[in-house]
Amino acid sequence: MSASMTELRDLHQAYTRLTDKFKTLWTFHQFLQSVHKTFIGDAPGYQVDFQSTYDQIKNVTSVMTFQPPAVVMDTINRLDLMLDQIQQKQSEDERKIAPNYIRRFFEKVRTEDEKLLVTLLRFYFSSRFLSHDTLDKMDFLITNVGARRSIDDGRFLVRFPQELQKLFGAFLALVRRTPPDPADVQKRVGELTAIRDEIDKCFKFEELAEKKLLERLRKTKHELGHAFFSVEVLSAMLDANLAAKNKFIALYEDEEQRILDSSRQLLELEKELGKSAKYHGQDIQEEFKKFRQYKEEFEKSQRDGAGVRHQEVTRLAESIDQLLSRLHLPQEGQKKVEIDDTDVRREIASAEAVEGAGAPILRTPVPGIAAPGERTSGHLTGDPLIGEHASKILYSVEMIDAGGAPGKAAYGKAMGRLRLEPWEVRSARRLLNGELVNDPLRAREILFFEAAALRLRIDEEAQSLRGNSPDAPLAPDASEEKLAEAGLCLVRAQDMDRRFRAAIEEAAGNSPPEKLNELQRSRFRLLRAFSGLWLLHNLRAGI
Repeated sequence: MSASMTELRDLHQAYTRLTDKFKTLWTFHQFLQSVHKTFIGDAPGYQVDFQSTYDQIKNVTSVMTFQPPAVVMDTINRLDLMLDQIQQKQSEDERKIAPNYIRRFFEKVRTEDEKLLVTLLRFYFSSRFLSHDTLDKMDFLITNVGARRSIDDGRFLVRFPQELQKLFGAFLALVRRTPPDPADVQKRVGELTAIRDEIDKCFKFEELAEKKLLERLRKTKHELGHAFFSVEVLSAMLDANLAAKNKFIALYEDEEQRILDSSRQLLELEKELGKSAKYHGQDIQEEFKKFRQYKEEFEKSQRDGAGVRHQEVTRLAESIDQLLSRLHLPQEGQKKVEIDDTDVRREIASAEAVEGAGAPILRTPVPGIAAPGERTSGHLTGDPLIGEHASKILYSVEMIDAGGAPGKAAYGKAMGRLRLEPWEVRSARRLLNGELVNDPLRAREILFFEAAALRLRIDEEAQSLRGNSPDAPLAPDASEEKLAEAGLCLVRAQDMDRRFRAAIEEAAGNSPPEKLNELQRSRFRLLRAFSGLWLLHNLRAGI
């Protein structure tokens, strides 16, 4: 009798697992149908007779009453193998669907049905093969099922540990894999926690992009391996995801307004540029083309209700910054826009006029930033060679930022005429706000700022040597002094080029391509200015 009761209990447990598995596959089939129909316009690429399978599973309950337990168990095992084959077909179809469709599906249907989320995760956790795309889909589902909304401020909060232990434990019970190494689990938890802490310390939207925190988080999750299948790692991953989600929402509002304002400014400016003969044939047309493309994709995401993603915001913002750094709005009464290096001198004169005769150009003191091995002046604005030009850059940033919302770009007529790169403006702003004290990349940021100031000084010296024509001689009493000043600029530029080459060599092994490009571009712009001044100096010195 005892043996019979044990066999019946095992049969009932096996049958329960079989029916649960069928419900999971049937729900996942309906989900795939909806995704195919809504976003792709077709149907899943497999054929399964779910009704026949359901009838066979249901028939097991009737044969339990008169068939020997061993025979019934064989029937259950056969049906379980049939469900495995169905799941394999569904998995093959699912792998053809991009993670973006899963996210858009839930944002479109606006469902908070936890049962659906849990069922889909049961399917994934019981799957034998998980690609990076599949892990991204699981990541999205885990973030939704593992969060609760704060009544007070609407923030997303992690569920209580007891809830997560029960929830994730049920998923992991379906996993047919080797248990993860405890030491690896602790290592991965530490990595995820460290990234979460860095995200929490961001106070500006651009910091998320500059530090590549969201990209690092995604890369770390892809590298979890077997450690992914543990309650500790899943909990740490969820915690980091919600920190990123909350931070994005908190910082996005200001960035969205800046994007809208800057986009309107650029569209107006493009019309003015179209009237200029100089505009045609320039590569700036290609930059406007990319800007319009990114803007359309950004607006499409807003219209579709799919939610704007960090990558879309960052891409559009960088395109806007790149354009605004190269252009300036026409002065009142101008009919065409001039993009010319000689505007630098006029902008400097304009800045001095605004301050008034004898007034200091920079009104905000700059914190001491000299580091070991660097100049010990304490203030870049005190540098006898480029201090004046450093002050004018900082003054322009301060004037543009005055009264602006957090995260607002320091661009406009003044900054456009200085023709700084976006990262050079960023460095100036961070220097002005005293944000470089504990920054591990402070030397690189200061290098960007110094290079920009030196370019302005070199352009000024070149214009002075150039005069009305390249062959016109300098005044006798000014020749020696001017040549000496130009020579100092050339020496400083050579020293700065060595610093750039060292920074490029350092960045080549551990920085993303776009950061390496920033160094290369600023270096080559400095070298171009250096070359022009060197040729003039060589000509005037009669060497």
